Amino acid sequence: MLGVIKEIEMVRYFKKGQVVLKEGNTDRDAYIIEHGECEVLKNDEVIATLGKNEIFGELGWLQHIPRSATVRAVSDVTLRVIKAEEAPLFMEHNPKALIPVLKIVCSRMGEMLEKMSKHT
Repeated sequence: MLGVIKEIEMVRYFKKGQVVLKEGNTDRDAYIIEHGECEVLKNDEVIATLGKNEIFGELGWLQHIPRSATVRAVSDVTLRVIKAEEAPLFMEHNPKALIPVLKIVCSRMGEMLEKMSKHT
């Protein structure tokens, strides 16, 4: 997927411990980890750790909804940023490139539902 979005991305760097996304915020960029690791937190509990080539922020990017979790750098990280303003252009010119993003969303939803069923 990285090769498809090269023209519409920028790079950002975060130091270990820095918050990349905060739950409830309404920014809409998506991120792909190029180097390092990030942890996903919900109610101050780590629910996932993400590494190289993994994406996060895709729900806000696709649906324009507030952030559903906080993401924090576990180590120094380099992130590719997929700007929200470029989403319509990206979707119009590369609709097949959305398939991997949608698979990730579906997979994460399935994992979340499985976790929820174990707690009930």
